[in-house]
Amino acid sequence: MLMRINERLCQECGKPTRNPVMCSKCFRDSPAGKVLEHQKYMMRKYTPVEGGGSCRACVHWEYRCTLGFPEGGTMMADLCPAREAISVLE
Repeated sequence: MLMRINERLCQECGKPTRNPVMCSKCFRDSPAGKVLEHQKYMMRKYTPVEGGGSCRACVHWEYRCTLGFPEGGTMMADLCPAREAISVLE
């Protein structure tokens, strides 16, 4: 049976959706959707400093924070616990 894209049903609410599993409203309410929205918020909140800021000397910095901290390369990076632990070891 061939199913067109608009004939898919959301697994949560049962409404038609173009996505393979859930509609966008149900995805936003799911745990994965909440994590994604939080990451987007953090990326908007902390704007990168030119040149990577205080992170450019960190071993976890490769044009971005390889630990995944959204604050990486910003002024908030001075509070980074990984950066503090590394400076103690050096």
